[in-house]
Amino acid sequence: MNKLPDGSGFFVASLPLPEGHWLYAPRCEAWDETRDTSADTPHPILTHANREAVIAAVRYALRGVTMCGKEMDFDPDALVQNAVYALCGPYTPEARLLEQQ
Repeated sequence: MNKLPDGSGFFVASLPLPEGHWLYAPRCEAWDETRDTSADTPHPILTHANREAVIAAVRYALRGVTMCGKEMDFDPDALVQNAVYALCGPYTPEARLLEQQ
């Protein structure tokens, strides 16, 4: 277990995900004909102009949760949290103020 400078912390453990975890949700069977994809596919909020930055962010997130590829038993929620951190930056008091504006 370790505490980080921003007040958050982490520990390394292997625990099963709860039965109702979002990862286990069945795939959406509805199809969005307009976009030619499943209906639950999120609408893009970025363009391909951001492609390299998005790739870098997702790689950062995956490297973080797998300890640079050494651990394949990783937490999918940690992957999401690392991706958000890489794409949006730390959730500091300043970031929270900007969010409210």
